[in-house]
Amino acid sequence: MQTVARIALSATLILGVPSCFHRSLDASVGKDISISNPGFSDSIAKTAQTPWTEGNKIETLVNGDAFYPEMLQAIQDAKHSITFETFAYVPGQVATDFTNALVLKAQEGIQIHVILDAIGSADLGTSHLNPMRYHGIEVYFYQPYLTLNTKAMNNRTHRKILITDGRVAFTGGAGFANSWLGNARDESEWRDTQYRIEGPAVAQLQQCFNENWKKLNGKALNGPLYFPTHSSKGPFRAHFVTDSPENHRHPIAHSMLAVINAAEKSLVMEQSYFVPNRIFREALVRAAKRGVRIHIIVPSEKIDSKPTRHASQNHWAKLLRAGIRLYQFDPTMMHAKLLVADDRFTITGSANLDDRSFFINDEVNLHVDSSSFAREQTAVFQRDLERCREITLANLTSLLAPWHQRLGARLISPHL
Repeated sequence: MQTVARIALSATLILGVPSCFHRSLDASVGKDISISNPGFSDSIAKTAQTPWTEGNKIETLVNGDAFYPEMLQAIQDAKHSITFETFAYVPGQVATDFTNALVLKAQEGIQIHVILDAIGSADLGTSHLNPMRYHGIEVYFYQPYLTLNTKAMNNRTHRKILITDGRVAFTGGAGFANSWLGNARDESEWRDTQYRIEGPAVAQLQQCFNENWKKLNGKALNGPLYFPTHSSKGPFRAHFVTDSPENHRHPIAHSMLAVINAAEKSLVMEQSYFVPNRIFREALVRAAKRGVRIHIIVPSEKIDSKPTRHASQNHWAKLLRAGIRLYQFDPTMMHAKLLVADDRFTITGSANLDDRSFFINDEVNLHVDSSSFAREQTAVFQRDLERCREITLANLTSLLAPWHQRLGARLISPHL
């Protein structure tokens, strides 16, 4: 959901304060090593600023019918603690189900800590907040927007984190709203993916939650209730990449850029808000010219943020002329975030391929270095592809928004 971008940008323009976020990328990252190189994993770990963990179990949950029941079950099964951070927690059946589940666990004495973005969850009222707080759930809103500090207003937490007992974690692209119910059958049911993780990588995601918890609460969560000892749970090598505007090394952007630069064979991508800046556009074009097969699914006109689609359209012709194949997902809003490189390396999580995720929001991504996991994600991509319309140079004109809408979107694209 892109409501935050429009509100924060409008406030910035009205107050006449220029953007003050650090925006600098090293375009050469990943160029000196290929994904097939044995040293690639170590290289990407340095770029991501986080070590690899071994022995993780990761389940792919496609659409709300799959991931909401799993998340509610994990809450029900919690014995010690729950940590929960999200951008969108919107009144409706989904929010009611999760509020009720959290309250029931709080009544059992479970320690529960919640971070909600102050704009993405702005409509959440006392019918949710009062019972949570009455039963001892600690709830904080991230960056309240009634402030003259436009940098704080613009910086949102877009992270998607749910962790129970420090052992079972969920992350991905989805928020908590009725839009994500169902199985992407029609326009009322958004297409998205969440991931259920067990194993040592969960501690990294818990530490990501801790980063904002300490910022809001002044105290970090510690001890075995939140950081238990982990044993091997599955076959996957994985790590979490945490990013925020305070980190001027931009590990999420540089990791994605490094993977594009290092790809030799293929890149498949699903990007809900695909507004690549100049460095990313050039990296994609270079990859196509060296023979990398690139297929990208973007939302159709059913996108929830029209300016983002218009901004994306400004770059479609250049990408198509380079041989990159673009598709739009027609049935409903496509909100997933996925990049699979060379049938081996997967990036997913909360970050979109746009400047807002790279430089303005707090985000968290999951990297998995596994051919079998990559094949599973590619199979999801292929199923989505069957429901897409290809964007070509021949039909491009019929799909483009009017020039003045695309021009306006180009002007504000650094904030989208």
